[in-house]
Amino acid sequence: MSRLAFPFAPAIDGRSAAVVYGSAPHVRQMLELLILTMAGERVMRPDLGSPVRQLLFGAGEGVAAMALEAALQATINQWLGDMLELHELAVHFDGAEAVLEIEVTYEVRSTRTVDRLDIRKELT
Repeated sequence: MSRLAFPFAPAIDGRSAAVVYGSAPHVRQMLELLILTMAGERVMRPDLGSPVRQLLFGAGEGVAAMALEAALQATINQWLGDMLELHELAVHFDGAEAVLEIEVTYEVRSTRTVDRLDIRKELT
C-alpha cells in the first residue's frame, strides 16, 4: 500500500507522488510531520503532535532543552514507536543565530536501516 508523499508534488507521470507504507522515506516523512505538528492542530486527533512550536519562543539552553527532548522522545515513541526505534535525540538552541536545531537518529523497523533527521527552525 502506498501513501501520498510529503511535501506534496507531482510524480514524473503527472500523478501524485507516493511512497510505500513503512518504507524509510515514509517513516522519515511521518517523523518530520509529527515533530512540526502542534498538539491540538489536528481536529480528529487533538493529542497528535509535539510541543516544538509551543516551546519555540521559550527556547533556551538547559532546562528548556531537556524538557523539549523528553517531550519529543515521549511523543515519538507514542506515535511512531511501532515504525521506528529511536537511537538518539538532541535539541540545541543557538541564541546568537536564534535557531532551534533538532537531530534525531532512528532505525526503521521494517528495513532495519539507520537514518538521521535534522530539523532547523529559525526563532525569528
